[in-house]
Amino acid sequence: MTSSTPRHGLVAPSTRRGLLAAAAASAVVLLAACSSPGTPAGSSTTGSAATATAAATGTAQTGTSASSKAPASTTPASSTAMPSADTAVKELVAGFPSAVLPLMKGAQIQASSLVHGSPVSMASLTATITATPAAVLANYTKVLTKQGFKAQPGDAVDGVPTKTFVRAEGQEIVTVSIVKTGDTSTVTLGATLVPASFK
Repeated sequence: MTSSTPRHGLVAPSTRRGLLAAAAASAVVLLAACSSPGTPAGSSTTGSAATATAAATGTAQTGTSASSKAPASTTPASSTAMPSADTAVKELVAGFPSAVLPLMKGAQIQASSLVHGSPVSMASLTATITATPAAVLANYTKVLTKQGFKAQPGDAVDGVPTKTFVRAEGQEIVTVSIVKTGDTSTVTLGATLVPASFK
């Protein structure tokens, strides 16, 4: 984490907004995969997922684009820092940290993703459930605090039910956000985790 991370495991509102944006970006990438089955794996979704990772970890990537076709000899730096991304529809992607981010009972997986990076990686899960946003937040508050995460102040960001959890002195961050449509809650879990949490 950078020096801007507040002490005592607290995350500033601006950071929570960034994490929500990262989770939302991952959801968009995954939902796009659902609606565009003909898109080759690792094409434009990789770039979008990498952007989501940058937003979550506070880093910035410049000069790279999933659609750029510059010769390798003229862009030596672009071949070293780009994270790899994996996505799955209606199931958990291979290697997903389900022990840290368990699927809530009664929920149905819509999509999942995993962006491998260093020193942290990002996992995202989108699922639907008939439980209320309050029930979803209560469930994940219980699950995550048992694992040593500390719940941050606030239960919404810009009117969207959202909760952020932090552990490992801010190295690991989990954001839970819920959008209610009729009787269905769409839950997005976005996490930035160290390698040990993926075992």
